[in-house]
Amino acid sequence: MKDLPSAANLRQSFEAAALQIVLTLGPMKKIPQSVLQQALMGGVLLLAGYLVIYLISPEAIMGGWASLFVLATVVVVMVKSLLAVRKEEGELKFGRAFGLALVAGSLARLGYNLFNVILFGLLRPDLVDAYVDLVMNKTEEAIASLGMDLSAVGVNLSEIGDQLRWTLTPVGQLVDWFQSIILLAILALIVAAFLKRNVESNQFEG
Repeated sequence: MKDLPSAANLRQSFEAAALQIVLTLGPMKKIPQSVLQQALMGGVLLLAGYLVIYLISPEAIMGGWASLFVLATVVVVMVKSLLAVRKEEGELKFGRAFGLALVAGSLARLGYNLFNVILFGLLRPDLVDAYVDLVMNKTEEAIASLGMDLSAVGVNLSEIGDQLRWTLTPVGQLVDWFQSIILLAILALIVAAFLKRNVESNQFEG
């Protein structure tokens, strides 16, 4: 077995990834402390929530409602972050609202990836094979329920298994987090559209 990365290296990797979000957003004002606080609380909630789900039923972490838990937490973090900034600054233009929502949601979502790194990389690496087998069995059942054959749809379970094992590594989780930013950007656009506030328009009087 390869040596697992140290906690310090993992933290540095995640911090570098978080910094990359900010760098790709272009010029922005300083990120308010309230946004970072909301992101931190959201990340801790996801980490603790998934731990509770795992302790209750390991198979439940694959359930659709567990994914909804991640989605709902990220949206709440975005909303609370933008409301806090609006209260602090009085205005919140769309571009800044989008950037801050994306930063808050992306950082919060790290809690989910950190859970996977801790569980499958540090605490229970022996669960990787069991998890992969469970996913592949569910894949087979889903395809069979459609009356289709694995070979007919071009599904190679061996390749899926190898990909899943790699995804559960620290590097794989970092890549998963980067890929999730596409969906998070869409959510951030929607949240920003609803919560933007332009002082100029509010001060218009006929």
